[in-house]
Amino acid sequence: MRTFYIFKIKPEMTILTKETPYNLYHTIENLYYLDTVNSNVSLSIYQNIFSYFDKEYVDKRIMNLFKHNRHYHYEDGRHMIINKYRPENTYLKVFRSHIILKTDAVDPTLLVNYLMSDNLFVCDFKNKDYFWLNEFVH
Repeated sequence: MRTFYIFKIKPEMTILTKETPYNLYHTIENLYYLDTVNSNVSLSIYQNIFSYFDKEYVDKRIMNLFKHNRHYHYEDGRHMIINKYRPENTYLKVFRSHIILKTDAVDPTLLVNYLMSDNLFVCDFKNKDYFWLNEFVH
């Protein structure tokens, strides 16, 4: 199962890094592995790169998109697609700072159907994978 972290990048940073996603990934990866001793530095960098998610809006939007999907469930703040026919097990949790998506699917339903912005950048730190969400979907 892969774990993806989805970040909402500020528009000005998107313009600067759209053609060079590795530079953005490398910066985010450094923040991810930074120890808590440097938390003031990481917070400052974070605030310059990322925008916050409206957690309540995003949760409601996902619920409305999938409320008629029989494989969709929402429980304890987690959106889930559990489909034994496809097969797919996908879990998504929204935070103000980022979204975590865990999945065993190549093209997870919750990711493919949740294109709301050109500014969403996806990272899988364990597998050193990264991409702009709108490029993955198209």
